[in-house]
Order: sequence, then C-alpha cells, then structure tokens
Amino acid sequence: MPLDLNYAPGAEDEADDDFIDDDDLPGPSSRTKKGGTAGSKGGAKGKDPGRHAWEAEYKKSWDIVQEDEKGSLESAVESLLARGRRKRALMADTPLRRSIIRHMFIILDLSESMMDKDFRPTRFEVILGYLRSYVVEWFDQNPLGQIGIIIMRDRLSEVLVPMGGNPQDILSVLSDKRKLEPSGEPSLQNGLMMAKGGMSHLPTTSSLETLIIFSSISTADPDGPITIHNVLQEMVDSKIRTNILSLSGEIKICKQISERTNGKFGVALDQDHLKDLMWDTIPPPATTIAPPITVGVRNALAGAAAGQQRGAGGKAPVGDMMVMGFPIQLPLGGETLCSCHGLLKKGGYLCPRCGSKLCDVPTDCEVCGLMVVSSPHLARSFWFLFPVANYGVLAVEDLMDRGDGDTCFGCDVEFPDVSTIEEGVAQVEDGVSPTGRYRCAKCKNDFCADCDLYIHDTLHTCPGCSQ
Repeated sequence: MPLDLNYAPGAEDEADDDFIDDDDLPGPSSRTKKGGTAGSKGGAKGKDPGRHAWEAEYKKSWDIVQEDEKGSLESAVESLLARGRRKRALMADTPLRRSIIRHMFIILDLSESMMDKDFRPTRFEVILGYLRSYVVEWFDQNPLGQIGIIIMRDRLSEVLVPMGGNPQDILSVLSDKRKLEPSGEPSLQNGLMMAKGGMSHLPTTSSLETLIIFSSISTADPDGPITIHNVLQEMVDSKIRTNILSLSGEIKICKQISERTNGKFGVALDQDHLKDLMWDTIPPPATTIAPPITVGVRNALAGAAAGQQRGAGGKAPVGDMMVMGFPIQLPLGGETLCSCHGLLKKGGYLCPRCGSKLCDVPTDCEVCGLMVVSSPHLARSFWFLFPVANYGVLAVEDLMDRGDGDTCFGCDVEFPDVSTIEEGVAQVEDGVSPTGRYRCAKCKNDFCADCDLYIHDTLHTCPGCSQ
C-alpha cells in the first residue's frame, strides 16, 4: 500500500482546533488567560474579564433610592409611592367608543411549569392571589360583564367556572386549591376551542374576549386535520379578542394569536409587572364602528339633528338598540326553583318577560334569552364613556400668592407649607406635584394625591364639579 507522504495528523488536529471558539469552552474565557488581561487584546469584544455572559450588568433597583441630608430613606420611599399612585391616576381622558357589555373567558395554564419558583413562593400561588383581586376589580369596573374560567392541564381543557356575572361564585372556586393542582402539559388549541364554543351563542353587540395566562414554553395540541391555525382563523372570524400573558418568555404562536385578534401580548418580567399587565385588561377595549351594525344608530342621530335644525316634530327614525330587562327582586322567604341552575334557593330575581326565577344579575334568561340587568349596574357602566379629566400638577411658583393652611377639597387634609419645601424637590418629576396638590381644570379645586387616585380609579366623578 503506497504511503501518503503529505499526511500530517498533527496539522489536521490543529486545523480542527482553530474552529473551536474559546468562549464556547466551559468556565471563564481562556482569552483572558493569554497575555495577562483581556485589555491587551481589544478588551475581549467589550466583555468584562472573568464575567460570564449571564452575569452582565443589570439595572439595580436599590441604586434608585438615595438618602436625604438627614440620612433617611423616608423621602425617597414616599417619592416612589407617589409616582406609582400618579401613574395609576393618569388615565386617557379622551372619550372613546367602548362596549359596556363584556364576556370574557380566563384561560389558565395549570401545567407543571406553574410550580416553578421564579415567582415566590410559586407561580401557582402568585397567579391565584392575583386572580382573586383581579375578579373583584374587573366586576367593579364592568358591572354588566360576565366571566368564565377554563383551565388547561394534562393536554386537556376543562370549564372550571361557567360564564356568569356573580364574582362570589368565581372566588369560591378559586379558593379550593384541591381542584386546581397543576399537572401535565397545556393544550392551547383545546383551550381556545372551548372558549369559542362557550361564546358561540352570544350576540355580536357585546365584547367577546379571552385572557390567557400561559406559563409553559410549549403547547401539546392534538394531532388531526384541525390545527391551532384553523382555530385561530375561527377566532378572527368570530371577532374574539385574545390577550395573552406569558410567564416564561415570548412564544411565536402566542404573539401571533394576540396580533391577529387585536389583543395584547405581554411577558411578565416580575410579579409587579405581571400585576400591571393583568390590570391593563380591566378597562373595556376601544372598539371601531362597524357600518353593518351601527348604520341605524348613525342614521337616527343624523335624522334627529336634521329635524332639530328644521324645527320639525316628526317621528324620529329607528336605530339599532339592545333589548334589556330590569328584574323584580324577590324577598328572602321560602325556597323556590331557579331556572338557571335547577336548584331550590331563597331570594333571587324575576325575569320581566317570562317570569322565570334567576339567581343573580346581570345574566341572560335561560328561558326567553332576555338580557337581565339592574339599573344601578347600567348607570355605573357608563363611567369610562365620560372619564374624569386628569388633574393638573401645581408647582411651587403657582402657590406663591396663596396663603398657608389650605386643605384638600375631598378629605380636608392640610397641604404641606410651601415655604418648607426644599429647592431640590421643588420641581415636577414624572407628573408628581412637589406641593402635593392636583387641581381640577373646571372647578379649580385642589386635591391631594390620595383623593386624586380615588377619584380617577374608583369614584369616576369629580366632587367639585360633579363631572
């Protein structure tokens, strides 16, 4: 056998070694060991010597808090709290067309990934605690809305709470952790199909929404002719808005679902960010005017305006309206059979159309299909159509000509003396007033930060001008 004189094993091994990057080797980079420091070779591509890639610099939250002249952190903490309150109080005061009737399914991922401990104590415990507060706040701001809960685990989906308008029923189910044990893998396709089936009988005049809290990084969908892309197209055709909150990272299919259904997609960075993302879905989303549905309303408004200009007293044109009924509340006497659950219960309401007994309102009558609401709920649901204008921030210069001892118009708490405010904190930062005063542009009354938050977040009416 002839010998290959050009064969050199050592040279071939060296060529293979040239393709191995030193940064791919375990441990600290070997480039820092050659030549003493990394600075002698261009700073090792700008990396800190002896530091791994995952040990890069990050923003340290404790550096934001600075001590005052007395060495105390009280003023810094108060400033951070004031910024948080002001951020919640500053809402969009532009009137938008929104749907006052909302139907939402909360699709909860109960896979094994919910037991991860990146959120303390676990993701499961944090999500349950936030959901209880979320349901109460959601019904407080959407009294005519209804919520149902669907869980995903073991590659299946299950309706945990059917669509209803009673928050106490939802809270009682969320309090029983034995029915909510995480296991297996989630199936996003099954959850969306079940949510779509639960909303198929609802009218298009209401806002159909789903909120998916997804913890896993993958979905185990069934194999067959129907894929998750087919389900996505059906969600788009049914105009079901889908909001997805991911606890693990950005997932392509989740982001695609949210974008195509005009929903929101967010990745929770920490527990506070997760709460902010969830609370952003509480206000009703803005809707666009669809000509086939609202053409009658627009024609009615245009005809009424033309009739007023002509001074004619003719009959107003008919517009597109929603049929609602105001029920009669029953006394807490003997037990009678309800039509919604088929159980004997005390109290309840009577449907004004067919006379069937209903347990709670708002709801849809099981017998005649009439939407039954109460008048207080209907009145409270209009707050986001006419929001309270944001209060202006008062600086120190605006109060130089005013006397001391002024109090808040809402709670009669005295404002701090302007002369005691230090020069370093006398500037307006992040919408926070250094004087602690926020003035209504219409009635010219001053309110403190707590009243400002309460008026815009809960009361939705200015006490000074009743607007």
